[in-house]
Amino acid sequence: MKNRREFMKSSLVISAGLVAAGVAPASAAENTKASIFYYSQKNQGRWEGKAQSHAPVVTVDGNKVTIETKHSMSPEHYIVKHSLLTSTGEVLGESVFFPTDKPISTYEISGGHKELFALSFCNLHDLWVSEITL
Repeated sequence: MKNRREFMKSSLVISAGLVAAGVAPASAAENTKASIFYYSQKNQGRWEGKAQSHAPVVTVDGNKVTIETKHSMSPEHYIVKHSLLTSTGEVLGESVFFPTDKPISTYEISGGHKELFALSFCNLHDLWVSEITL
């Protein structure tokens, strides 16, 4: 269990570092050096062809935001975590998954957000980001 805790701490540090650096995960940073720290539909990098099963799919229904990663789950390969961030880096929600879980999370949001970022972290294929324009 210690390895999982260390892994989670590391992923949080990476996510926080991106936010602290002012990185807008998808569109604004797509052509910057910062985009090497995450992957997206447009920037699949070394994981070319993996976006379909790793990039978070987002559904907005009123004030509810649902993030789903269409990824199979096994002890060897699974989605570890979802996060929902504002464009200023505020964390609106986080969900941690085990290999036996389905990688779907729902968050209630408030406020006049125009842009949100959904993050999905795979234990093998790194951090994936999708931008949501409201």
